Amino acid sequence: GENGSGKTTLAKLLAHLFRPESGGIFWDGVNAEQCNPAALRKQISIIFQDFVRYQLSAADNIALGRPEAASDRAAIVQAARQAGADEFLSRLSKGYDTILSKAFGGIDLSIGQWQRVALARAFFRNASFIILDEPTAALDARAEHALFEKIRELRQGRTVLLISHRFSTVRSADIIYVLKEGSIVEHGAHAELMAIGGLYAELYNLQSSTTLNAAAAGASATLS
Repeated sequence: GENGSGKTTLAKLLAHLFRPESGGIFWDGVNAEQCNPAALRKQISIIFQDFVRYQLSAADNIALGRPEAASDRAAIVQAARQAGADEFLSRLSKGYDTILSKAFGGIDLSIGQWQRVALARAFFRNASFIILDEPTAALDARAEHALFEKIRELRQGRTVLLISHRFSTVRSADIIYVLKEGSIVEHGAHAELMAIGGLYAELYNLQSSTTLNAAAAGASATLS
């Protein structure tokens, strides 16, 4: 859906950060209002576009996803590998014990690296429902593709809700939901939605055309 269609609001409702004014949210057929809130939240992991960059060590940044397992360094490193963060975190001066803040004598990361640390924190939580709200906005297309291939491997036994504006990523989802003005107006696989010729097909074709025009302009500038 386009900006303002309700995607992030829906994510917050499903994460139980907002409560619905009407209707209900059901977890395996049971109304979430009847579930233990703390137990339910343990099964949910979420990353928003404006994720937090904690001025703590790299290990602690990841461990905050599941504080009770903060001493499990092997699991922290595994989560970092899954998110593609181990490659740069392991090379830091003090490795995972490096403070990620110049204000406290440590170092800072690029926004793309911070995004991978946030993803590692979500993976470390080991939840059965993972919500990713534009989790790769700071990554290039190649890095994003590699990351989502990894997410497809990790989703076994889990549900992953992905919010993204990049149709190259969205089209690989099992089910695509299209929102407009706070309501779901279309849902199905990529081929089904393209065949319908509705809002999804319109936005997909528009983005594809924009990408092709940009690539053509870049090629023309290079030849010039």
